[in-house]
Order: sequence, then C-alpha cells, then structure tokens
Amino acid sequence: MVAFGMGAAIILLAFVLLGTLSGRGIRSVADYVLAGRSAGTLEVSGILLGALVGGASTVGTVEMAYRWGLSAWWFTLGGGIGCLILGLWFARPLRRTGLTTIPEFLAREYGRKTGIVALAASTLGTFVSVVAQFLAGLAMIQGIWPIPDTVAAGVVSLAVLGFILLGGLKSYGVLGKAKIAFLYFVLAVCAAVTAMEGRNLPPLWNALPFHPWFNLFGRGLGVDLNAGLSLLVGVMTTQIYIQAVFSASSEETARKGALLSAALMPPLGLFAIWVGLGMRVRQPGLVASQVLPKFLAQHFSPFVAGVLWSGIAITIIGTAAGLCLGIATNLVRDLPYALRRKEPGRLLTSRLTLLALVCVAAFLALLAPGSLILSWSYLSMGLRGAGTFLPFSIALLAPGRLSAGWAFLSSLSGLVLTLSWPLTRLPGNPLFSGLLGSAICCLLGWKRKGTASGQPSPD
Repeated sequence: MVAFGMGAAIILLAFVLLGTLSGRGIRSVADYVLAGRSAGTLEVSGILLGALVGGASTVGTVEMAYRWGLSAWWFTLGGGIGCLILGLWFARPLRRTGLTTIPEFLAREYGRKTGIVALAASTLGTFVSVVAQFLAGLAMIQGIWPIPDTVAAGVVSLAVLGFILLGGLKSYGVLGKAKIAFLYFVLAVCAAVTAMEGRNLPPLWNALPFHPWFNLFGRGLGVDLNAGLSLLVGVMTTQIYIQAVFSASSEETARKGALLSAALMPPLGLFAIWVGLGMRVRQPGLVASQVLPKFLAQHFSPFVAGVLWSGIAITIIGTAAGLCLGIATNLVRDLPYALRRKEPGRLLTSRLTLLALVCVAAFLALLAPGSLILSWSYLSMGLRGAGTFLPFSIALLAPGRLSAGWAFLSSLSGLVLTLSWPLTRLPGNPLFSGLLGSAICCLLGWKRKGTASGQPSPD
C-alpha cells in the first residue's frame, strides 16, 4: 500500500500545485466565478467536461455496466448530445445575454417568480448530483482502503474544498483540461487491459448474452430513453455548464468549446463500459460500486495503480467542486434578489456557501450507502431541466413569444410534476410527465400571446 499511496500522492499533489498556480491573481468575483470572461476553447471544454465527466461517467458507468451492460452509456452519450446542442444552437444566444446565471436571465425575461422556481430547480437538482459524486468518492476510497464511512467522507470533503477554493473557475478550466487528458489515458489503458484479457477469457460477446449486456435499451425502452433525455435537458439548464459558455472570450470560442466537449465525452463512457463488462465476466460477485478501484488494484502494480486511481479521484473531486461552485453562484447572486435582500459580499459568501454545501452533501452520502450512482445522476439532471428547459429555450431562441404568467406555470408545473409523480403511483416516467406539463403550458402561453398581439398563432 505504500507504493500505491506514493503513486496517488504524486498525481494529486501535481493537480493541487497546478490549481494553486492557475488560481493566482484572483482579485474579483468575475475572476472567481467567470474566469474573467477570457477562457479559450480548451478552457471552455475543460470547464464543461470537468463538471460533466465525474463519478457518474467513471465509477457510476462501470457500476451500471457491471449490472446492466451497454445501457450504462446513456450518461456520457446523452451528455455529448447535450453539449452538441449547446454548441450548435445555444452558445451564441447565451453569450449575447451578457448574464451570469439562468435564474437571473429567466427573471429578466419572465419575472421574479419564474426566476425563483428556476433557482429552486437548479439548486435541488445540482445538489443531488453532488451527493452522487460523494457516493463515487466513497466507493473509490473504500474499494482500496477499508476505512469507516465517516473518515472517507471527510477525506472527500477536504479534497473538494481544496480543489475549488484555491481558484474558483479560473483554476477550474486549467485543471479541467489536465483532468480530462489524464482521464482519457487512464480509461483507455484500462479498456486495453480488459481487451488483452480476451486471450485468457472468452470474448465478452461470447460470454454474455445480447440482452441486456449489449442492448442500449437493456433496462427497458422507457427507462433508458428517460436517462438520455434527462442528460439533454440537464446539460442545457445546469449553472456550471452555462458558466462555461459565459467564461469564453467570444461567441465562437464558446461554440467551439461546447462542440469539442460533445466529441470527447461519449468515448469515455465506452471505455468505462468495456471495463465493467470485463469484470462482470471475470468476477461476477463484486460490490458493483467498487468494481473500478478493484480493477485497478488487481491489474496493475501498486505504484501504477495508485497513479491511475488518482486520475479517477481527481475526476470525481473536480466534478463535485464544479457543481458546488455552480450552486453557490446561484445562491449568492440570485437568492438575495429573489428575497429582495441586499446582496452580501460575493467572494467571501461564495466560499462560505461552498463549505456548507460540501458538509451537507457528505452527510447525505453517508445516509445512502449502496444506492446506484447513475440513478442519482439521472434524477439530478431531470430535476434541473424538467421545468426550466422549455421556458429557457424559448426565451433564448424565440424571445418575447411566451407570456410571463404561462412561463411561470410551465416552470412550476414541470418541477412539481417531476417531484410528485412517483407519489401518484400512476404509470409513466416522472421526467416525461414534468416535460409534458411544462410543454402544455408553453403551448398555451405561446398561442395566447400571439392572439393578444394580433398575430396569427404558429401551427
């Protein structure tokens, strides 16, 4: 374990040093939250993937693949599609708003009440994802060291705080680039080792039946479509991903950064799935959440395993940090406005808010041992986007076409239906129900506004 610890420590210290150096010179909240609006293409992609590719894309995807096979691809595949749409149609209009947060934009377009609902949805949904990152962090640590849950949660908490408090988004973009490059290396090596095991084991496609292991809808058509849809709407309405667009130096840079992220994300999921399937054939009785750290410990020398393990750990820590930064930005900028209170000093308040978020996330993760990491992530994305996606999209792409009252009802009905649908015990998916309710309100609001203005309603 000494050699393993040395390998892990070298990489972790290198990332800490990189974050410290890149975060120097922060003098304002614009530097801390938006990287001074000077990020290049790689930095924008680093911020996007730094927040998107975390515990769900690595530990969670391997865990899901170990249980269900190819349907675990929906997180990274859906995330890639979301980034593609963000780059093709949303990046430029987003940049032209000149704003920082989604609730701020919706409040300006539709009024304060809609902004408050968007703030609640964003905060709740994103925080659920932070809990998922903590679950992944606990699995990574306890898959190697059999330490108590509380100790592991404390280690993850300190790492997340150290990652983000040193430099905010200015360091996050630099660290994101390094993290994704290293993660590609780690997962590619793991997938290659799994492929080489085929010399001693039956090929995966011979050892496992097509359903569910190689069926993209192996968990059921509705379940897996919901998973992909939750990623699409979640990417479009999550604060940290929008901050990546706002941090870019220009509209074209923002667009290119999103498109680069769209190309890079799906292959990472396939690497992770290959590892999960290989371990399913080789060792079918493992704790699913600990499959990835077990794979590293079993297939590499202790020092190399420590180096590779640290790449996954940095991914989880960085994603949790980025999501917490997005929540803190929403709360510090938008909550005082929603409550009609005087805005506090942002930099200190942002850091104190981050501390509180990390502590609460660690506590909740301790209350949910053994839960499926990707299930938390899909729920998180759905909550963020169910009520916000359609009003937000209309405000960007067709401004002025949706009345304020119907926008508020659309946002509220989408969030409430998604949260309450499981309690009704009715058939159907909560996210589909929420989006349907939101869409009906948007349709009614669109037609009524067109009629009131004397213009023909769209077909």
